[in-house]
Amino acid sequence: MVNQVLSILQQRCEIRAKNLLLVGLSGGPDSLCLLHVLWMAGYPLYAVHVNHQLRPEADDEAQLVKDFSQQLGVEFVSCSVDVMGYSKKSSLSIEEAARILRYRSLFEQAQAVRAAAVAVAHTADDQVETILMHLLRGTGLVGLGGMEYRICPNPWSEEIPLIRPLLSTWREEIQQYIAENNLHPITDRSNLDPLYFRNRLRQELIPLLKDYNPSIGESLLRMGQSLKDDYSVLQQLTDHAWEVNLVKQGEDYLTFRTSGVLELPLAIQRYLLRRAIAYHLPGLRDVGFECIERGLILLKGGMAGSQTDLIVRLRVVVEGEYFHVLHGQADPHLGEYPAIKPGVVQVITAPSVVELAQGWQLQVEEVLDRTWIEAQCYADQDLFQARMDVGSVEQPLIIRARRPGDRIRLLGLDGQVTKLSDLMINLKLPQKARTTWPLVCSGQEVLWVPGFRLSHLVRIRPETKKAWQVKLIRRQTA
Repeated sequence: MVNQVLSILQQRCEIRAKNLLLVGLSGGPDSLCLLHVLWMAGYPLYAVHVNHQLRPEADDEAQLVKDFSQQLGVEFVSCSVDVMGYSKKSSLSIEEAARILRYRSLFEQAQAVRAAAVAVAHTADDQVETILMHLLRGTGLVGLGGMEYRICPNPWSEEIPLIRPLLSTWREEIQQYIAENNLHPITDRSNLDPLYFRNRLRQELIPLLKDYNPSIGESLLRMGQSLKDDYSVLQQLTDHAWEVNLVKQGEDYLTFRTSGVLELPLAIQRYLLRRAIAYHLPGLRDVGFECIERGLILLKGGMAGSQTDLIVRLRVVVEGEYFHVLHGQADPHLGEYPAIKPGVVQVITAPSVVELAQGWQLQVEEVLDRTWIEAQCYADQDLFQARMDVGSVEQPLIIRARRPGDRIRLLGLDGQVTKLSDLMINLKLPQKARTTWPLVCSGQEVLWVPGFRLSHLVRIRPETKKAWQVKLIRRQTA
């Protein structure tokens, strides 16, 4: 077995001799076998045991794997994680929460000791079970392809690969190695608990499938490898689609061009949306077919302002020509909104340019052309441009942020007074932008909410003698 694993390490895992390997060591037969084989092969090793704190005997098991590592002269560390708490907080199954925290801990340790890779002990039997799990839950090629020998970058590191040197080794071979080398693995009783999906596959479904095909394991592995090859081609197409249609991205948002995505083949649309989910939630595996289809149905509907939840605090929001994949309460426009610091008051004169936050500015021009003034009585207005009769209001005009109790006499409603807070809610002005949105005012009167509404007090009338044209624009950046 040692020579077989060495070959896989070099050819499939791309690991050179003498590289420091961090080994995830649960103490079960698979991980015990992996550590011993790598030790026999002469690799420098660092063993890490992650205590999930789910069973009373967990602390005793941590001591046993520590003793085993020390007998081999392998450096060892044990770390504890709160799987139960994380499961409840993140609305994940115990299995999924344990997996995420386990890998997070392994890669944190690998970073600390500068390991060349994190090695875990998944076997050929695990690969068969994984493919069947994905098949039963409904998946695409990536799920039916199963696990990889090497993943880099991966959900936990951009630089340190995750490797699986035993992925071609059957459990029967491992049991034989354990017996030949007089190793004493820990028996994890949870591996026998039929409440866990994987255990039921192992104990019930796979033996049943062997009645139909005694070589079902080998058949599924061959299928997985074939589908991996097909999937690699689709990923190249997805890479190109992502590059062409991604408009912008931030820590908690992605923005895509809707028409470009909908012109893609349906399969690439699905892979692109899966990748967007992985961008926000790296390592999350339970992304079902229904989740992806829910997002695509929304895009095809194309109704601006519509949105749908995907999974674990992720949602898709359609906005005009674009759609966003957002995490939590993320707002992709927050850094783009016009803003003025609360409490700051700037006097407006004409002509002038008032610099605001986020690269915005207010441009003010006085209009003396009577013909132009009369023409504006019935002109359609750009919402970020206002024509105002400033001769009818108290001077000077100012620009400031919202204050408690602000009201506006709405144009077109005969001066009906409306609370500014209610107006902003009704107009769906993003909540995070409301307190800093710039307002043009005269004393306590709000005259203009740029992008939304003008006051009845400054409407252009036939008798208007003094008018300003005011524009709120964003400066072009190089």
